[in-house]
Amino acid sequence: MYESFYKFRMKPFSLLPDPEFLFLSTRHKKGLNLLEYGLYNRAVFTVLTGDPGTGKTTLLNTILDQSSDRFTVGVIATTHPDANSLLPWVADAFGLECSAQDTVGYFRALTAFLGRSFSAGQQVLLVVDEAQNLNIQMLEDLRLLSNINDGRQSSIQIVLAGQPNLRTLLTRSDMQQLAQRVAVDYGLEPLDEDEAKSYVKHRLRVAGGRPDLLTEYACSLLHQLSGGNPRLINQLCDLALTYGFGQGVDRITAALLLQAAVDRAQGGILPAVVDPRTVLLDPGRLNQEVQEHVPTPVPDPMPASVRHDTPEAPVVTAQDHAPSELYREGLDLKQAGLYREALKKFEAAEGDPAYRFKAAAQRGFCLRAIGELDDAVLSFRHALAVNGAKATDILQVRYVLGLALDTSGHRDEAYEQYRKIHEVDPNFKDIVRRIDTADDSPKFSLSWLKSLRQNCSSCGARLCQAIGFMNSHVTRPKKRA
Repeated sequence: MYESFYKFRMKPFSLLPDPEFLFLSTRHKKGLNLLEYGLYNRAVFTVLTGDPGTGKTTLLNTILDQSSDRFTVGVIATTHPDANSLLPWVADAFGLECSAQDTVGYFRALTAFLGRSFSAGQQVLLVVDEAQNLNIQMLEDLRLLSNINDGRQSSIQIVLAGQPNLRTLLTRSDMQQLAQRVAVDYGLEPLDEDEAKSYVKHRLRVAGGRPDLLTEYACSLLHQLSGGNPRLINQLCDLALTYGFGQGVDRITAALLLQAAVDRAQGGILPAVVDPRTVLLDPGRLNQEVQEHVPTPVPDPMPASVRHDTPEAPVVTAQDHAPSELYREGLDLKQAGLYREALKKFEAAEGDPAYRFKAAAQRGFCLRAIGELDDAVLSFRHALAVNGAKATDILQVRYVLGLALDTSGHRDEAYEQYRKIHEVDPNFKDIVRRIDTADDSPKFSLSWLKSLRQNCSSCGARLCQAIGFMNSHVTRPKKRA
């Protein structure tokens, strides 16, 4: 969606654990070194823990990519805590055919497999992700597998990766035999603020974009909202880039990031560490952002005494550049959170037909940001009435118009905007969820009733049907499958 606009060759903030984007903070570098130490020194058990989203799976994928030639690798990505035994999962991870076997049969098949691998000089590595879901019997199965050895070394190495409560599980008194076999144990922690800034710049650079696409203040706010959790950073950055693309800005500022986070918090689930609706931006740092990004001035035209005019060459005047300058200045003020000052620039730029749509839309964004929703609705409607805008821009403006209508209590009008978006692009943002939410509540507006009467010759009967429809929704709400 925004990749071409910001000249990325791939999405910079995908939630997939792609080793190409591996960022080695001080904590992650130490974790990777310990994983390597455990594998190459034949540690029987290696344990890696961390909160969801801290990068455990990315580290595991990296070490597995580096070790694929040396190890026969089996991966158990998820387990169910109610399973009676882990041995069928282990056999499946290594591609062993053991159908209709009991526990003893699985153990014999795995023992034979480990013997064949050892004879061929191949080390066997089992990786169990989400290991906090393992029950006591499953862990005991792993301990029994680790007992298979030739008297000098174990036939299998096991890496357990999971959330911090895995560590709690392994410190139980009845887990001592397994815990004594753990040679490497490391817990990942969130990024600090400097690491978070470096992380964002690293991913932007790997994706082929500008490392400074997010301002310094935006990166600081990002760390505040995410608590340094890489997965939350990715979610917030991806959302902010979508908003930046929709508003046509070339940098992501703190004000834009906060606007995106607030909208997400109001409209759905945003697992931020700090509620963005409680965050107040620092005016001093906002002004600093403006100074960081000064628009390139348009040079004055060359004096007539120097310029060599020809009949075919158009004469360029300063007035020809006025709308573009005004619009650019308005964007800079808006990104800095100076919405009222930006409004004046956009109003002036709107007089030019080439900027009518963009300036009207930006006025709507500013008015919405300062809480003047009725005026914002009018400005968005004015923008949509302009011909010649790009389809993607129209969808973005129609979406924010729907949000403004929704917030101001005009649910039926908001639903109509969401419906129009869905007809063009069913996958646009969270439009399906918004339509489903709107469908779950009856629409009893006067405008809706009037539309029924206008579309039917038998108005009285049609109005009775409408009233009956309303009563049926009040007494028997629609049940979703």
